[in-house]
Amino acid sequence: MATAETNDLITEVTQLPVQPGAAMRLLWMLEDPRTSAADLGRLIESDPALSTQVIRLANTAFYGLSGKVSSAWRAVTVLGLATVRAIATTAAFDLFSEKGRSVPADFWPHSVTTAAAAAAIARRVGIQPNDAFSSGLLHDLGAALVFRRAPRRYDTVLELLAGDPTLSRLEAERIEFGMTHAEVGAAALSVMRFPAEMVEAIGAHHTTPSEITSTLGRVLVAADSVAIELEHVKSEQNAPLDEALAALEMPAGAGESLLAEVRADQDNLAGFLTVR
Repeated sequence: MATAETNDLITEVTQLPVQPGAAMRLLWMLEDPRTSAADLGRLIESDPALSTQVIRLANTAFYGLSGKVSSAWRAVTVLGLATVRAIATTAAFDLFSEKGRSVPADFWPHSVTTAAAAAAIARRVGIQPNDAFSSGLLHDLGAALVFRRAPRRYDTVLELLAGDPTLSRLEAERIEFGMTHAEVGAAALSVMRFPAEMVEAIGAHHTTPSEITSTLGRVLVAADSVAIELEHVKSEQNAPLDEALAALEMPAGAGESLLAEVRADQDNLAGFLTVR
């Protein structure tokens, strides 16, 4: 059960501007089934920064239309509504801003790699790649929100880790926040009324794969493990890749071809990483 302190943290990091900008209005429009791609495009184009991010992602080689997407409405049709919603969410929380503390240094590269891995795995297990890509893009939203909106508390976690090498990142977060960054992100997306399956998957992306019941949740765990593997870092909070893929009943040896595909997708998505 959430404590008053954890509720205070969620309130602190999920506060949105009193005067909603284009990104927030876009999120509202995405909830209306009558909204067309042209309607969304017109709103996106009213905000140059948001328009740049949406068109830039649609023009990456990942979508096969490099340099051919020149309008926001066309970008919406290329990316799909789930991905547009993910970008609008990060924009609404001001995570594209270069003012002050924006996001941790590795946030966008890791998030984009995880998104690419999630889409690749989704295609192999028969779920919607766009939903998986969006989940990957947002899976570390909680860490970014605390970094940007509660910087003292984020720094306290780093101080705890520096002071006790035996402490894991998740343990340090629980000491300071009463919850992990995964749970912070899930709570934020719940406030934003994201689909329950995505909220649950993001909240559980550091959970042992065998304890997760949804396919999207297991895909996200595996995608995060792929990203960690490609980044050549050690992480005590991520499931081993073989274990994560086995939980999805993917064949033994599938990891190598998956890593190769995602490595290529990293290059294909590189244009979006000029975001910072």
